[in-house]
Amino acid sequence: MDRLGTDRLGVVRFVSASLLASLVVAFGGSAGAQQNTRLFDERGNRGYAFEGPYAQFGIAVGRIDFDGNVDSDASGGFTMTGGYRFLPWLSAEANFTYLGGGDVEVRNRNVGDGEFFAFTFGPKIYPLGALTTDAIPDIIQPYGLIQIGGGQFEIDDTSYEEDSFIARFIIGFDVWMTDHVGFFVEGGGDAASEDDVDGVGIFTVGGQYRF
Repeated sequence: MDRLGTDRLGVVRFVSASLLASLVVAFGGSAGAQQNTRLFDERGNRGYAFEGPYAQFGIAVGRIDFDGNVDSDASGGFTMTGGYRFLPWLSAEANFTYLGGGDVEVRNRNVGDGEFFAFTFGPKIYPLGALTTDAIPDIIQPYGLIQIGGGQFEIDDTSYEEDSFIARFIIGFDVWMTDHVGFFVEGGGDAASEDDVDGVGIFTVGGQYRF
């Protein structure tokens, strides 16, 4: 397997392991909530019954996946999201994502830092919101989302600057510590329409507030 293929596999494994570890932590926190700890307060928590606006801010780590003989290191960044929950199982979101700072190499020569940003929007599905189950407490809400929009890839100190259509695919889960305050963990990728860049693999952890 070439280096590019190895890096892609590493990103997938990192995202998968991080999601699994975070889910274990969330379940541990839920068990603590059932013992009336101060960190989680289920009293008055609307769970899936919530309808209304919410906002999120996340810290992200990811990798911009260039094609061919171009290699890139992991980048750091952030995400900002605004959404509205219409139904127990459905909300709509608009998202801004930024990643930057990872070294970009062409034939083992460092040519600059890679950057990526995108605006996307689309539906967010909470599958357990459409079911009646006690297997997972309502304060833990797994989800999947598909978004579309536009973005740009850049390499600092070079003339490379590419606009692209973006399709964003994410899986994750929300954890609500109170009725208004919670955190989220998610991972996935942003696929690009351009030939010389495949897209971005990304993992994000952040806080959220519902109004």
